Amino acid sequence: MLLNLFLLLLPAVLAAQTASGPQYLLLSHDPAFLESLAPFSETVYSSGRTRLVRLSVAPQQLPPGLAAWLRPVSPGEVYNAPAPRGSQKAPDQAVLALLEKIDSRRLMGYAESIVMTGKRHAGGLDLSAASGNRLAMDYIAAKFGEMGYQVERQCYKNRKADKECNIVARRKAGPAGAKAVLIIGHMDSVGHENAGADDNASGAAGVLEMAKVLSSYKSDHDLIFVAANGEETGIAGGYACAKKLKETGELARIAWAINMDMISWNRDGILEIETNKEFSAHAEWVGAQARLYTKLEPYIAMPAWGSDHVPFLEAGIPTYLSIEHWSDHNPCYHKSCDKLEALSWDYAAQLLRLNLAVVAGKTRLTPLPQ
Repeated sequence: MLLNLFLLLLPAVLAAQTASGPQYLLLSHDPAFLESLAPFSETVYSSGRTRLVRLSVAPQQLPPGLAAWLRPVSPGEVYNAPAPRGSQKAPDQAVLALLEKIDSRRLMGYAESIVMTGKRHAGGLDLSAASGNRLAMDYIAAKFGEMGYQVERQCYKNRKADKECNIVARRKAGPAGAKAVLIIGHMDSVGHENAGADDNASGAAGVLEMAKVLSSYKSDHDLIFVAANGEETGIAGGYACAKKLKETGELARIAWAINMDMISWNRDGILEIETNKEFSAHAEWVGAQARLYTKLEPYIAMPAWGSDHVPFLEAGIPTYLSIEHWSDHNPCYHKSCDKLEALSWDYAAQLLRLNLAVVAGKTRLTPLPQ
């Protein structure tokens, strides 16, 4: 086991030995950012979503804005490799019954409705009270309501023409003070017309589909579903959500959280489970559920960056991002060609199988009378 762990860590160790000077984790893989940084950096480690660079100039000498997307890291924080296999258990029949309720066509329908709202960037709220972002908020809120959840527009920023809000759906477990599970995925995009299908209509649709499946179960944990806004503008909605939940005391009751971002483009059957080092044991357990209940090969990626899991990790909550394998990710990332036609809803459904299996493994679910 120790030898296997050493071999998995070897690329990061070698990178650390061959690179001199501070190393920085990239907090964005946006094509424009990568192009701007390239003249001033050298890649010293790249695996999946985890990319480290060494700079040829001091951070303060970089063009304006670039340094904000770099985080100094130590080699001990870095890991990106297949999840350990461990001992294999038999699948739980009750969990399998839960997973059979996932409907990939319904999932695709949610994503299509979100995509066809138009331009979903949060900046559109400065231009019109009928922006694509507002239409997406309205659609998601209505769907949560149809499922029987208590729905809140968690507004955190006044824009020129409208308010920037997360859409939060809740169902109480019953007893006051019960622990809670939070499932989040952002609904905004970078702003191309009827695009952003993978990033991140797919993840927002995944939140809706998990809410739909779990609406027919009673849980011993409170369920909190969040369609976050403003992820593409500095994870604004995720940070606002964590802040508001802290103010109400709800954050302290969240036992763990799941983030879905870009879950529907893949060719190699791999998904990444991204977290921070202090929660690596939790991530390994999640990887074991992937092998038990899905056809996907789980990779663990650390440290976390760039999506709505980060605010909850920073709050000390065991949280992971489930995302398509970044070594073979969507070539239309942040481009106008990020459309529905290229996506795999069977892959997305497999990823949802993992996340629902995690919920089932960490809570007590009881089917409601039909």
